[in-house]
Amino acid sequence: MPSHFMRLAVAGIAAAGLLMSASWAQDKTPIKLGLAITQTGPFSPPAIFELRGYELAVDQINKAGGLLGRQVEIVKYDDQGNPSTAVQLYQKLLTDDKVDLLVSPYQADMTAAVAPIVNRAQKVMPSLAANVEIYNGKYPYLMQSITQTGRYMGPVIDLAATKGYKTIALLVQNTQFPKQLAEGVIALAKEKGMEVVFNESYPPSTTDFSALVLKAGEKKPDVIIGATYLADAQGIVRAAKAQNVQAKMFAFSIGPVEPEFYRGLGSAAEEMFGTTLYFRSLKTKGNAEFVAAFKAKYNVDPDYHAAVAYASMKIFGQVVNKVGSLDQKKIRDEFVKTDEETVVGHYKLNANGLQLGYQSYALQWLKGQQELVWPKDQATASYVLPHSAWQ
Repeated sequence: MPSHFMRLAVAGIAAAGLLMSASWAQDKTPIKLGLAITQTGPFSPPAIFELRGYELAVDQINKAGGLLGRQVEIVKYDDQGNPSTAVQLYQKLLTDDKVDLLVSPYQADMTAAVAPIVNRAQKVMPSLAANVEIYNGKYPYLMQSITQTGRYMGPVIDLAATKGYKTIALLVQNTQFPKQLAEGVIALAKEKGMEVVFNESYPPSTTDFSALVLKAGEKKPDVIIGATYLADAQGIVRAAKAQNVQAKMFAFSIGPVEPEFYRGLGSAAEEMFGTTLYFRSLKTKGNAEFVAAFKAKYNVDPDYHAAVAYASMKIFGQVVNKVGSLDQKKIRDEFVKTDEETVVGHYKLNANGLQLGYQSYALQWLKGQQELVWPKDQATASYVLPHSAWQ
């Protein structure tokens, strides 16, 4: 090709690029970010923390100039903790609202329900579902932005083993996340030479735990672990206290991380252990600023649900701006390369979007306050074991 034609061709390509950049610069319509999340019902307390984490991140993204030079507008609905409702709402977000970006609902059951339609639409969705099976390659547009379920109880089992405890009673809500968490407990206990001497599940609608707790107590376990959410964790504690069921250690998933846990139980919450994926005292990147901003906006400290949602949205924003477009395949490809420090810790995915970096911690309620107690090098207070007699 003659040199002057080559110069014209190069100039034409450059001009096209400038026009594309100009089109982004001129487009000031908001980028729509869609989600449905549980804002009412028994699963709503942690879900509302997640929503607040998303909202705070979007506020900060907008103040910093938005995404692709455009402000981000949240389009949100209440799925009421119902998977079929979540499916309908994500379909609405995609077809009626025509959102540009998606983030996930709360809870594994909800995310598993919406995953097929999200994937068919080829929409990237940073996901706060901790169960691992949806990240096996079947839904390549889901990006796990939370610790894997099987790792949740790691610090509790480690601490129990350090104290020489040998036996565990396991009470499991019969839904997806608790069942997978229980599998993790069994595997972790085996690694530490501990034995699960009681393992029974119950329907999520259960409100009376008296018979189940008594049956577990008959095994005289060193540790009672609940694979739970908030309401059932509180129900198990109330039943244990009412019937004077003793154990050296009581630990639960989800429930104890929420302020409502102590408000609902009072002194019965004392010395209860929970697992958390984050704590306000961590020396992670930007955490002090995050805690201050969250408390200023909502007048409460963030829990781990707020932190993982916040970190997830911040990563999402960085990826979109780095790609320079809303091209979902490019965003997906860039997401799985992410290797980043966040307020939660080290964010790193495998090629299928499975989270490899995040870990978990053990907290305990002591004198009406949540304290991080394990691992020891991250602790804000010394743990109390064995559990004191019920008062």
